[in-house]
Amino acid sequence: MAPLIRTSLAPTARTPVLRPRAKHRQKVSVAAALFRSAATGRARLVHETFVDQYVDDFLYAQFLRERVLRRARRPLILLQDGAPLHHGQWTQDLVEDLSPRLSVYEFPPYAPELNPVEQLWTWAKNQELANFVPVDLDQLLIATEHVVGVAEHDQHRLQTFFDAAALPW
Repeated sequence: MAPLIRTSLAPTARTPVLRPRAKHRQKVSVAAALFRSAATGRARLVHETFVDQYVDDFLYAQFLRERVLRRARRPLILLQDGAPLHHGQWTQDLVEDLSPRLSVYEFPPYAPELNPVEQLWTWAKNQELANFVPVDLDQLLIATEHVVGVAEHDQHRLQTFFDAAALPW
């Protein structure tokens, strides 16, 4: 709930004061997957929001099964970072159940610049939600859904997330 503070266009010596009114420990978590078709190069974003929850390996495995794999008609290659939730028992069981339809590879440690989803989070936090102070959790959820929804329907923006990741797609 705490705002991500960035520079503003406020007049010199009149720094705006951002006062969060909600409980600072409340949050909206988002799980997201960016796809790129090998045949067409078209990008697609699938996401799910979790209100006042941490995304653990159970929720991540459920997200993969319900939101990602149900929509995929072809075998998938999943690239993920080294977050602990990607190595939990629920996730490992899912990967084993869906092998060879689902192949999983990890980004190298400490390499967020290679991950297109990290580019999405950087854009959302540093540009779209910078200096945003929600009144309550509902307002944060609406703003988060709006920002991710804008990206989801903007093919050019989705392509920029892949282009900004330093991998030869």
